[in-house]
Amino acid sequence: MFHLFKPKKKDIVPDTESITLKLTGLHCSSCAVNIDLALEDLPGVIAKTNYAKSETRITFDPSQTTQDQIHFAIRDLGYEIV
Repeated sequence: MFHLFKPKKKDIVPDTESITLKLTGLHCSSCAVNIDLALEDLPGVIAKTNYAKSETRITFDPSQTTQDQIHFAIRDLGYEIV
């Protein structure tokens, strides 16, 4: 997967959580890029979506963004979380 924006060390906070979500509705690698860009618009979120596996690995700061906000951002793009 292409990563246009790599996280900077200052963006990674020690008190972060990581989750992996299985997704449906991805049709191409552009879908993965769209998901990453939308999630990284949320404060404290770094995302790496894999089109081939239909999953996204998300590291986030729970003091800035909740899992519900992450789920909403994905569903708002038209993808479903399995």
